[in-house]
Amino acid sequence: MPNGLWLILFMVLVGAVIGGFTNFIAIRMLFRPYKTFYIGKWQLPFTPGLIPKRQNELAAQIGKLVVGHLVTPESIQKKLSEDKFKHDMETWFSGKIRSFLEKGMTLEQLLEQIHIENPSGKINDYIDKKLENKYTEMKGEIWRKTIQDILPNDLKENIHSKIPDAADRILQKTIEYFSSSEGKDKVRTMIEDFFKDRGRLWNMIQMFIGNDSLAEKAQPEIIKFLNNPGTKSMLVNVIESEWNKIQNNPLGEMLNKLEDEEMLIYIKRFVKNTVQLEKFFKNDISEILSPLKDKLEEKFVPRILESAGIYIAQRSGEIIERFQVEAIIREQIESFSLPRLEELVISIAKKELVMITYLGALLGGAIGLIQGIIVLLTS
Repeated sequence: MPNGLWLILFMVLVGAVIGGFTNFIAIRMLFRPYKTFYIGKWQLPFTPGLIPKRQNELAAQIGKLVVGHLVTPESIQKKLSEDKFKHDMETWFSGKIRSFLEKGMTLEQLLEQIHIENPSGKINDYIDKKLENKYTEMKGEIWRKTIQDILPNDLKENIHSKIPDAADRILQKTIEYFSSSEGKDKVRTMIEDFFKDRGRLWNMIQMFIGNDSLAEKAQPEIIKFLNNPGTKSMLVNVIESEWNKIQNNPLGEMLNKLEDEEMLIYIKRFVKNTVQLEKFFKNDISEILSPLKDKLEEKFVPRILESAGIYIAQRSGEIIERFQVEAIIREQIESFSLPRLEELVISIAKKELVMITYLGALLGGAIGLIQGIIVLLTS
């Protein structure tokens, strides 16, 4: 082989090695060395490497890049409005709800997981205190009022209209009673009680009429009196008169013998037996929500996700600002160790960095080829 060709090949090889090695060193110098080196007080140039030296600035610029151009309110709104994203989120959320309900967890266990111990007892105590306060408050207000003040006008008119019917029922029941054998015995007893202290008069009546005959004569008269329209009218007037008196009496006077403590015990027991909080909190959440299970998946999940999406889309800028995304990214990058940061960048751009090294070797080889040709031409 001619010497000229060997010279060209040698210069191409040397150029390629120099070009490739130079690019390899340049890439490494982006990260290495990790710290500054000194000879005496004199700082060696290119120490530390570019990225270690500019890590804080790099972190700040990446934070601005992400917030300003990548994770922006517009990009978030666009993502939230995608039909596929909505469908995927609904599927995921529905699956989470089903998985949660299948655990068989009770409402009490759920509350205990968020550090709310004995929820039924606490709610019962709260209800008891509210009932005591409300009872005291209502007693102070209502005890001074009359029934007429409390009852609605429609109800008072309705009660008043029922008085004739009530009087009629009372008379009918009374007639039925006095028409029975028990009623007859009662009449006989009443007659005996009336005349027993009158001595001779009672003996004379028994002599002429007899005890049973007197009762038999009095019973039809009593029934006749009860059937008389005037009796019903009189009873209606009596009931109306008493009802008017009751309406105008303060409740405090009517219920003055009522013990507050006994009344509160009764009210609390009634509310507790009605609500049954202990039993409610022992139920499985799936059992509590079973009537709403279909609605949860068909309506609740889409609506809550839609509402959440609208809320996030409208306030995405504020959310990014409040979460200080830029500061978080900057702090995270600043906290990276330099070997980890180097590994991260190289793992992302490994192929490109290798190609840059090969490109340096290719350019160096081309320069060596040109130099060899020039040397041959000029020698």
